[in-house]
Amino acid sequence: MRGTLRKKLLKSGKYSLFIDYYPPVWNPAKQVYTRREFLRLFLHKDPVTSLQKRENRLYQEIAEKIFIKRMKALMLEANGLFNVDVLEADFYIYAASFIRNKQKEDVDTTHYETAVKYLRRWVGDHMKFRDLDDRFLQKFKEHLLSSATLKSKKFKLNQNSAASYYDKFALIVHQAFLDRYLPEDFTIRVPRISNVDTFREIIDDEELQLLLDNPVDDPLVFKSSLFALLTGCRFSAIKILRWSYFHYSTSLKAWYIYFIDPKPERCFKHYISDEAVKLLGEIKDSDDLVFPGLDYHRTRAKLKEWFGSVGLKDKAKFHNWRHKYATTLIEKGEDIYIVSKMLNHKNVKTTQIYAQVPEANKAKAAFKPTLIIKSDL
Repeated sequence: MRGTLRKKLLKSGKYSLFIDYYPPVWNPAKQVYTRREFLRLFLHKDPVTSLQKRENRLYQEIAEKIFIKRMKALMLEANGLFNVDVLEADFYIYAASFIRNKQKEDVDTTHYETAVKYLRRWVGDHMKFRDLDDRFLQKFKEHLLSSATLKSKKFKLNQNSAASYYDKFALIVHQAFLDRYLPEDFTIRVPRISNVDTFREIIDDEELQLLLDNPVDDPLVFKSSLFALLTGCRFSAIKILRWSYFHYSTSLKAWYIYFIDPKPERCFKHYISDEAVKLLGEIKDSDDLVFPGLDYHRTRAKLKEWFGSVGLKDKAKFHNWRHKYATTLIEKGEDIYIVSKMLNHKNVKTTQIYAQVPEANKAKAAFKPTLIIKSDL
């Protein structure tokens, strides 16, 4: 690995200073390999005045210092040593790049962006990697657990939301460690915020029928909602769903979709009903999106209109289709382990929290224990 400080003559008549690398080096900000790094420092070709001469000396000196710094970083990296100079990099710039890359992968980045907003509100607009360590992570975790929401100071951020935002922040920090911006992975020293079981506003059968009888005035939102209801897929999965993911098992006589589930980020083979397939119409032989143009913010707004029109505004969440799917399976006697697999949960404990035991099942269960009592007692 070597580099050379060079200059290029511009049409303006000035020289532009740059570092020429050989072989190319990885640029983590642009996520590409590059041969040249332009320093945005310029020299007068033929300095005349004393000021121009001083500028040339100053910019040349700055360029040489940057060059030495870059060569030192490359040497340390080549020998597996940490370069402390990267600790001066801006964490927010890195986080923004991380989020953009997630968006390119069609990942819903809303919680990542919100996590950064809570971070900015807590520490301000200036944050370097040198500020990050396990104590910082612990303090930020405690802040989220006691923080008010971004929308209103009157309402406290609930624990499950705090857990989600901290997890997203920790993922950015973990990736920064992998990208050699941090000397160690501080996230492994700080336990994540645990989720708590909460009362879920699940749609009952009568409410579902009311929604179906009064459909939303957006065919895309309506169709994607019904597909989620029949398959249990998250919004993030439905948004990236392509026709090429659909397959038919001749031996089982059943349709399934095979894709990378965005939230757990792992391959998922998910069997779906004929009704769900029929809802989509003819299966196309292409790699096009099944629901092109599906947008999270528009869908959320339309759901509020739809649910609000029938008096169910508090239940206007796309994730409620998934809740209904899970509880329907349990109500019909499906084994909790199978339900867990259908929801692509890593641990069945998540399913136990996610899909609450229906009241009807508990009422039936109450009559099962019986006693045989002698008549003379």
